[in-house]
Amino acid sequence: MLDALRSALNRRYLKVRQQYRHAQALWADGRTSDEHLPEPRFVLFGRGRSGTTALISMLDDVPALDCEGEVLHDWVPFPERHVRGRCARSGGPGFGCKILSYQIRDVQTSLARPERVLRILHEEHGFRVLYLRRANLLRHALSNIRARRQQFHQQKGEGGIQRRALHVDPDHVLDWIHSSEALMTYEERLLEGVPHLSMTYEEHIRDAAQHQDTVDAVCLFLEIESAPVESSYEKVAPPSLREGVANYDALARRLRDTPYASYLD
Repeated sequence: MLDALRSALNRRYLKVRQQYRHAQALWADGRTSDEHLPEPRFVLFGRGRSGTTALISMLDDVPALDCEGEVLHDWVPFPERHVRGRCARSGGPGFGCKILSYQIRDVQTSLARPERVLRILHEEHGFRVLYLRRANLLRHALSNIRARRQQFHQQKGEGGIQRRALHVDPDHVLDWIHSSEALMTYEERLLEGVPHLSMTYEEHIRDAAQHQDTVDAVCLFLEIESAPVESSYEKVAPPSLREGVANYDALARRLRDTPYASYLD
């Protein structure tokens, strides 16, 4: 009973805080012209569980950037103005934030033209677009399932993380894969005609050895000086699917005659 009350109060607090931030953003948006916004400014776009948290954290270590998380996580009346206003309130020379595709499709219901959000932010307000996706849809599905069971996928590195195997319903995994494919198609629609830097979790985020090259490439795209960075996030999932899925053989049998068999170990 007490836990339920605390949870309800916390949700209420977060909602009120978001609307307060929205009011601040609208005030800043109305008082700041585009030429006085931080430069460069960018949006990191993609699906959840694709490495966006790790990437935005690393980019926040670059002195020329001040980065925020999911600025459209909760509904606001004027989403595009909210993004621009959060940029105007930034304390750094440059600004970046995350926008996940489901937030445009499912959360920001006040958008008159959701398919044009990225185009408007780019063409009318000068935001550059980074696109990060996860190519292995099976691992992406398992990451989503693990996150919902454990409430986190990555955490600040303190060592000693327990990597436990999941027991999954193979049909549920397929549902997640189909959902991810639908979002990928939606993302392609939003990105159509919008210049962007495309990256994948597998090539740019998965291994720590890739991180500096990734940040260097982003900084080159943004036309700013790079800096040494270090990600403080560790993966919770075991490195191989056989280690990560307790009933791997059952999952493999279910996927064997599908287009997703190639994602298996």
